[in-house]
Amino acid sequence: MNLAELQHYFASAATSGSGPLPELDQVFLGSARLPARDRLAIYNRGYFYRLLDALASVFDRTKRWLGDENFERLGLAYLEQHPSEHPAVERVGRSFAAYLRELAAPSVIADLAALEWARLCALVAPNPERVAAVSEIEPMLFPQARLCFVKSLHWLELDPRALAAFADEAPAPAELSTAGPARSLCAVAVWRSQHAVLHQTLDGPEWRALLSAAGGATLSHVCAGFDSGSPTADVEHAFQVLSGWFARRWLEKVSYHEAQPTSE
Repeated sequence: MNLAELQHYFASAATSGSGPLPELDQVFLGSARLPARDRLAIYNRGYFYRLLDALASVFDRTKRWLGDENFERLGLAYLEQHPSEHPAVERVGRSFAAYLRELAAPSVIADLAALEWARLCALVAPNPERVAAVSEIEPMLFPQARLCFVKSLHWLELDPRALAAFADEAPAPAELSTAGPARSLCAVAVWRSQHAVLHQTLDGPEWRALLSAAGGATLSHVCAGFDSGSPTADVEHAFQVLSGWFARRWLEKVSYHEAQPTSE
């Protein structure tokens, strides 16, 4: 076994989640006091607990609500099934919320994890090339324009109790099992503002408008979604929502590609 092969074997042994590798005792030296597999187990344990620390740093509130013992048990089982594949170690938690759902964890816990993951993604997202300003709007082309959102913006639907848990306003963890089924989901936007990550709930029309705009719909189609039968109120609502997107710096650009001037 040459040096490169030995390095590869050591890395595989140190990061294995399925026990010692074959021939380990023949590859590495051991002693009567500490066999080779026990020596490698030290590295293996250290590796997984460093990953567990990274997981805990991302899912701090989820860990608090699960409790240290449950989080360690679930976290190590998760890491065995979902090994780290990204140079940034905190990315190992990409599937943790889905994993909790697969285990039928209370929706408040799984959605709390989903919220914390979205907040991390917003934090580490690349900076936009620029941020669109209201002053750049071309009124004649605006109805047929499309919006490009900044990469730090994420959106998801959550059990509202997850938001309360994040803010430490939910029932005590011991009460979760009797807290009832998941309530009607609420829409949440998560984004980075300067160096701070923020999140807020969205009402139904704004949520539908966001999904529509993010899907590439023109602004005339997006605004049509505010139709409630009251033209004046609908126009005001659409104006408030779009103005809010600009004010919160959610928009990287307004694309006028292939847009045609509207007739007066």
